[in-house]
Order: sequence, then C-alpha cells, then structure tokens
Amino acid sequence: MGRVWLKTKYDNGMQMDIPHSHNMANAMYGFLEMGAEIIPYHTIDDIYDRVEREDIVLDYIDQCNEIFAKFDVKPHIPDYPDNMREFLGRKVWKDTINSISCDESKWTAGYFVKPIRDKAFTGKIISSIADLVGCGNHFENYEVLVSEPLDILAEWRGFIRYDKLIDLRPYGMLLDKTRQSYIYHYDSEIVQRMLKAFVEWEDRPAACSMDICYTRDGRTLLVEFNDAYALGHYGLPSIQYAKLISARWAQLLEREDEFDF
Repeated sequence: MGRVWLKTKYDNGMQMDIPHSHNMANAMYGFLEMGAEIIPYHTIDDIYDRVEREDIVLDYIDQCNEIFAKFDVKPHIPDYPDNMREFLGRKVWKDTINSISCDESKWTAGYFVKPIRDKAFTGKIISSIADLVGCGNHFENYEVLVSEPLDILAEWRGFIRYDKLIDLRPYGMLLDKTRQSYIYHYDSEIVQRMLKAFVEWEDRPAACSMDICYTRDGRTLLVEFNDAYALGHYGLPSIQYAKLISARWAQLLEREDEFDF
C-alpha cells in the first residue's frame, strides 16, 4: 500500500507539529480512519526523492504539481468543458490580462476574469482599475477566461467521485457575507442534467468539483469545475474528502485506487 505524506508545521502554542492547513487536517483524519500510513514532513524538498508513484502527497497546489511533474504528469481539467456549456448561462471567451488592463472599455465592463493557469490569481469581477491589483503585472501577461457576470444569490460546491455526486456543500456566504444564501435552492432536475452531461464527457476526471449557483433571475447554472487534488473540503466528511483526493491521484498516476471501497 502507498503512503500518505502530510505537510506539517510546528505550533509554538502546543509545542508540536500539526497539519499545515485545515484542509490537510481533514484529509489526514479521513486517511487515518481508512488505515493509511501517514508520514509528516515540513517541505517538499524533504520528501521529493522518497515519494513513489503509489503515494499521495497532502500539500499545496504548486508542491503537488512538483510531485506530479516528477512522474511526467501535468494535471488539467477545463473550467468549462465543451459539452457542459449549455449550463453556463453566459458567454465565455479567452483574453489576456494585459489586454484587459490596457483597455478601459474592458476593465470597466464588470466582466468576471480568471486565469487559465491554475491559481495564478483569484478570479474576480473587474469593474475598475483597482480591481486589477493582484492580477499579475506587465511581465506576467496571463491568459485569462472572461465571462459575463452573474448576479449570484447562492453557490454550492458539488463533489463528484467516479461519476457520482457525493455531496453539494454551500459556500456562497464565505465569499460574500451580505448574501442570505440559505433562502435559495438549486433546481435538482437541472443538477441531474448536469451530472448526466458530465458522465458523457469523454476525458472527465475521476474526482473533481462541479460548482453551481442560483441567480437572481431564478436560474441554476454551472459556475466551473475544479480538480480534486486542489480542492478545499467545504465541510465534506473526512473519509469522503480523502477518497476524493485518492481517486484523482490514482487516475493521474495511472494506478489502482487503494481507497476505492
């Protein structure tokens, strides 16, 4: 059985090593309950040469990508798969951040902008020059996806593992504390149609998130997809969260998923 490597940090108050983030802690508890061998470490350099293809590494995105690159793997799933575009409810197109920052008609339009490169910056609505702060600089001309903005009242993160939607967790109020997201609910029939379309996606990931929203005009829409190795748990039970991570690592490294039970 492969090992699970856990990034930790020293906590001065408790005078002991603890998981480096609450997401890593949640995953750790799940893997512990399933009998995994968990090995703590501080930096990816400490374990890089020791990690084997059968292992799982609980770390941040860039560090996980270092491990994937070691095995000539480059994870990628599209934010908006072609066969899912009917559920977007808005136009989406490609641009560059420099093109937007140099054109007032673009940076005042209120478009939602997110980088194509994973987590280069946090996607957000650009409606003034101030909103461009933190979106790179002239020498980092990121390719971006641009979309018409949505008036979102509630959002949910849908966790998919082996073609099954295992949970839908609300998260909109974490992004905007003025929202009263608990008042609204998604259309379950549309969610079922989304899942059916997902299963027909030929190159679909074994595990990922399918984020959805409810808009002011009463529509249930697809927000985006995210890769399971780079997801927060948003309250997902620890065993389910660990299994989600395991499924994607197994698919990416082309090996058996030891926690598929």
